Amino acid sequence: MFINGFELPESNNGIVYFPGSPRQYRADCKAGIFKIGETDMLGNSLTMEVLGYYPFDKAMFGYPRQPWIEVFFIDKENAFSNILFKTESITNFIELMRKLALNSQTISTQIITAKTAKRSSEQGTYYAVEFTATDNKVERIQQLLEFTNSQGKELCVSRFADNNQEIQLAQLEELAPANNQEELINNSHLKLEDF
Repeated sequence: MFINGFELPESNNGIVYFPGSPRQYRADCKAGIFKIGETDMLGNSLTMEVLGYYPFDKAMFGYPRQPWIEVFFIDKENAFSNILFKTESITNFIELMRKLALNSQTISTQIITAKTAKRSSEQGTYYAVEFTATDNKVERIQQLLEFTNSQGKELCVSRFADNNQEIQLAQLEELAPANNQEELINNSHLKLEDF
């Protein structure tokens, strides 16, 4: 199929999305920085608007079989993106979702800041990722909802998914338009039981 290089990819509310090819972020927990690919160093902080996630167990990248989570999000440049977390970073991610759920909020109605935090062990120094959340604007949540609805479940095609497993998209597609953030937050949910 010929793709015209003079045309911009389709966008929804300005979100740049190449189907099947999210911008790939990495958490380098040896150096304590986030990267796009291997060469674009970003520092120790990453802002995300999370749309969904995929928890799985797999041996990869030279690591033994262990839990991973692939998170799909919109980055600060409005590009559809993904990132992998493992070990303590997964625990921190789940704990953030738990805190939000206890306040009847979901991760997809928030702006998430991921920061690397230095740790020490018998094996040496490493970094874990810690997460904080702040309320997103209702208008922006609606834009994310429209983007998610327009792309459907094909949006988050994991490189690591088995054929019989499904990506956990934020259940935003079930929401009716809301007049205020509290109503939107109270009517949305994620599936925590998958962890």
